[in-house]
Amino acid sequence: MKTIQHTVVVGLALFAIYFGAGNLIFPPTIGNLSGDNWILGLTGFTITGIVLPLLAVVAILNVGGRFEDLTAPISPWFHKLFNLLLMVGIGMLVTIPRMSATTHELGVSKLIPGTPAIVTIIIFFAVSYFFAMDQSNVIDKLGKYLTPVLVIVLLFIVIKGLITPVGNPIAARIDGIFSNAFLSAYQTGDVVTGIFCAPIFLAAITAYGYKGRAAKKVAFSGVAIAGIGLFVIYGGLLYLGASGSGSFAQDIGDTALVSELIERILGNAGSALLAVAIALACLTSAIGVIVVIAQFLTDLTHNKIGYKVWAAVVCIVGILIGSLGVTSIVTYAMPIFTALYPVAIVLVLLGTFAKWIPNGGSYRGAILFTAVVSVFETIGNLGLKVPFLFDGIQQLPLAADGFSWVIPAIVGFIVGTFLFKSKTSKATSDKTIQI
Repeated sequence: MKTIQHTVVVGLALFAIYFGAGNLIFPPTIGNLSGDNWILGLTGFTITGIVLPLLAVVAILNVGGRFEDLTAPISPWFHKLFNLLLMVGIGMLVTIPRMSATTHELGVSKLIPGTPAIVTIIIFFAVSYFFAMDQSNVIDKLGKYLTPVLVIVLLFIVIKGLITPVGNPIAARIDGIFSNAFLSAYQTGDVVTGIFCAPIFLAAITAYGYKGRAAKKVAFSGVAIAGIGLFVIYGGLLYLGASGSGSFAQDIGDTALVSELIERILGNAGSALLAVAIALACLTSAIGVIVVIAQFLTDLTHNKIGYKVWAAVVCIVGILIGSLGVTSIVTYAMPIFTALYPVAIVLVLLGTFAKWIPNGGSYRGAILFTAVVSVFETIGNLGLKVPFLFDGIQQLPLAADGFSWVIPAIVGFIVGTFLFKSKTSKATSDKTIQI
């Protein structure tokens, strides 16, 4: 009985950490663009937004329970560098500012119309900084209660939306529905969340007293529970967007679409309830991310720059970027994700199948080739094209669908495997000769 209880607790905790209030803005937009082909859109979103993030937990578990262990076959310095890029590039520049902007657009602006965005955002980060300094248990308790409230409200919205739909899905408005959904789900940032948070959940399972196969069973069962919950919520929201595809413009903003859908389904009272839940959920999530980033940067600088200073820096950057609004943040964030996310995905897949990876060269080759292609393609798309290289990348298989890194990752894996094997064999031979 205790095993079932612990499994459910782990599963719900995983669900809570993955389903941030900011993530609910993406499925409806994908559904709106996918229209009557929304199942294909849901398939793409499910892979990047649910399956891969949950596989991150499996990957960390397979290699020993730490992110350092996942990157160990590559190089000792890779862990710090990639962590820094993810913390700053995604956490500081995207996730936290987006939470503040979402709080204003889906929360405060609905509760107190006419409130300037900058006022909301400054107060948001002032409160965040206060609690990040105190690191009070009150925030943990709020988070435990707010997530269930948010989920209950969303479940009610989804069920009511299914019973009394906004409309009927129309023909898809875009080509490449699957790839659009797959790439759009990068914006959830949940593969990165899984990499960072998996060790915490695995440590909790160990603290319960589980070891070996028993620990893996609890972990896998918890992953399954979280996956089902995420699929129900994300799938429902995506379908609601599809059902309204004939009622809303193709270029409607993410938050505007969510707001309009909820108002039509629940009315003003329901919108107000959701606004409160979203605002508080974003606040608690932001505080947690601020704490993690500030602690990491403090350790990285060997305490030469203190925790309070880093927390203040994160909040100030959040104010500056958050004031741009959700749409602007989502737009400029995409190049950051396209540069970093493929590497994270390959890393997770390598960890998931670690038992069958031939050697360290397999990791190095796959990650190197993936990084080169994704980074240079992103730079090229921004207008800074490296002669011949960018054009060559565009000719790769799957490049037109946004997956130019897939074949290079496979080639790098194979090349790295044989080079490492050859190098090892030569070293062994040289050692034998010396003897």
